[in-house]
Amino acid sequence: MNLSNETVSVLKNFATINQNLVIKSGSNISTMSAMKNIVASAEVKEVFPTEFAIYDLNEFLAALSLFEKPSLDF
Repeated sequence: MNLSNETVSVLKNFATINQNLVIKSGSNISTMSAMKNIVASAEVKEVFPTEFAIYDLNEFLAALSLFEKPSLDF
């Protein structure tokens, strides 16, 4: 699966809210701040086949940016 530029942009925005992220299966991504006073949700083009977690979203995005066309396998 390739992530679109729009999805990467959403993930960058979510990283400012909370560095940890759990993405559930489907096409909706949501996050909540550690203090639980900010909530964000977005529907993206990609459909994620399984639930997975990212411990450090900024680190994940930095690693993703090292590749021209990164492909994720689940």
